[in-house]
Amino acid sequence: MKSKKNRRCFWLSLFLFLWIIPLSAHAATLEVQGGGSAESIQSALARAAPGDTIHVYSGTYVGKIVIDKAVSLIGIGMPILDGGGEGDVVSIKGDGVTFKGFQVMGSGKRLQDSDAGIKLYSAGNVIEDNKLTNNLFGMYLLKSPHNTLRNNTIIGRPAKNKLQASKKDEAGEAGTYDILPSFEGESGDGIHLFAASHNLIENNEITDTRDGIYFNYAHDNRLLYNHIDGVRYAIHYMYSDDNYFEGNIATNNVAGAAPMYSKRITFRENVFAYNRGHRSFGVLFSNCNDCLAEGNVFFGNTRGALFDVSYHNIFRNNLVAANDIGIDLISSSGFNTFTENNFMDNMEQIAFRAGRIGEGNVFYEEGTGNYWNDYRGFDLDQNGIGDTPYLTGDIFTYLMNKAPAVRLFLNSPAAKALEFAENMFPVIEIPKAEDAYPLIKPVAIEINGQFHIEKNQVSNKVFGAYSLLMLLIAGMITARAFGVSSQGIKRVENYLRGGQK
Repeated sequence: MKSKKNRRCFWLSLFLFLWIIPLSAHAATLEVQGGGSAESIQSALARAAPGDTIHVYSGTYVGKIVIDKAVSLIGIGMPILDGGGEGDVVSIKGDGVTFKGFQVMGSGKRLQDSDAGIKLYSAGNVIEDNKLTNNLFGMYLLKSPHNTLRNNTIIGRPAKNKLQASKKDEAGEAGTYDILPSFEGESGDGIHLFAASHNLIENNEITDTRDGIYFNYAHDNRLLYNHIDGVRYAIHYMYSDDNYFEGNIATNNVAGAAPMYSKRITFRENVFAYNRGHRSFGVLFSNCNDCLAEGNVFFGNTRGALFDVSYHNIFRNNLVAANDIGIDLISSSGFNTFTENNFMDNMEQIAFRAGRIGEGNVFYEEGTGNYWNDYRGFDLDQNGIGDTPYLTGDIFTYLMNKAPAVRLFLNSPAAKALEFAENMFPVIEIPKAEDAYPLIKPVAIEINGQFHIEKNQVSNKVFGAYSLLMLLIAGMITARAFGVSSQGIKRVENYLRGGQK
């Protein structure tokens, strides 16, 4: 009986102890007034206990900051943290840190040290509502898992060759233009993850960096609703498996996304638009296998998507429109499935560079193909499927691949006549992919509401009319030249006969 009473007393004491102790350990709020140097912030960090909050008021703080405990560092009035052009500006080495509301600028420029505006070495941190400018890398996650990077703006150091002439004469901010890279390869990435997994990166805006977001041996991350413009590769995966990205917009880059040497990447409802140049792509699949691309928009790119040594990918419910080439399918890729996509107004719907389709690549599955806006068949039984297969590839696009200068005659009467003649009397074996179940109506695809088509977009039909006009002008010039030449010959003949000179 006594033993039972003692046990009750023990549990009651333990309960009171656990209840009273947290009440006595309230988190404190420390304040750092504007101005001064980073030492004033570092001093507050030294006094703070885990769980405390530090408010830093507006002003410029020069120097480096290291956070090694679980505190919240909150900027009031967007204070500026300036690293002075050396090393990392902010290093986060403790778990569970919140870093919010700062402008971070002026990191070093040593690529071998990966100098960054914010470098994370720890887990479970929240980095949000910050503006990072003029740093080599915006944020660098070094073996740092389970972090959230949200609502940050990252503006890199633009390469000197990208600066407008008018801006080259202006004085630069914090570090001046003398530290700008000569070309994009000398710069760092907006966000770089090395061996960092299970992170959430959402609603960030990135421009003028080398790559927008770069995953290197970084698995199982989520990338949501970011906007990346004017970089090399907007989203770049290397040896990074099982990643997911959705709702991102990548415009005016060399490539919207470049999954390389990676597996099982899923991307949904992203926009890859206006990525133009000699070697530009909406998405570059290179040694990338078992991926799913669904509900994305590929618009106005040099190439909508390119597949190179990539296998067993599913490309479904996407809009591929107004690209020079819709899909560039290199024969080294195989067993990829393209179904229920809308292929609309691409100069060349599907290109086969090597003259072969590639083993196992198919354009229909289980009685459903794709919508092709240049399909010329009928649907007499009105089942929504064309009565005759759609065949990609024609004599003109075949010749364009052999001799790119032929593109001058795109959409011209000569090109149409050539296509008609090839259909009536096929004499050249042209690689063609077959869609046995072409859809009569476009597939309903929900387009990201943040994406708007540029008003000055020139359609391929207008481009074709322009080509035809140029062809007519060239013909007139040639006719004129031949006319002058024939008159000259006639005068010479008359002279030799002793007639009119």
